[in-house]
Amino acid sequence: MRKFLFIILLSATTLNSCSIVNQQADSPNLGESEWKLISINGSPKALGGNAILKFDEKENQISGIAACNNFTADYEMLRKAIKFESIITTKKYCEGKMDEENLIITNLQNVTRYDVKANMLYFYSQDNLLLTYRR
Repeated sequence: MRKFLFIILLSATTLNSCSIVNQQADSPNLGESEWKLISINGSPKALGGNAILKFDEKENQISGIAACNNFTADYEMLRKAIKFESIITTKKYCEGKMDEENLIITNLQNVTRYDVKANMLYFYSQDNLLLTYRR
């Protein structure tokens, strides 16, 4: 009888730990990395270190560079839904980068959900892909 109970407890523990691993895989830690922008509205962009995003999960804030200016914002997240609020940017002018910068900030304001696959972070408004970042 003891051996039977031990097997049941071991099986339950194993199943529970698999469930925890799957939950962690479904909600990746966004704050561990710097994310570099690679596309806006599905069009590839080569902005390198001039368009990055970082998550501060303790403060529920993002910060980064939007082609030219630094920005910061608060965010709310529930499962795959995310909303950026109170986006604040510096106000310098950068020749040839302002159109892309305005698209990045406008798109961040319109984000309603996200998805992470492999090393890619996708921001959507409903079903429309707005921004794509790479870890």
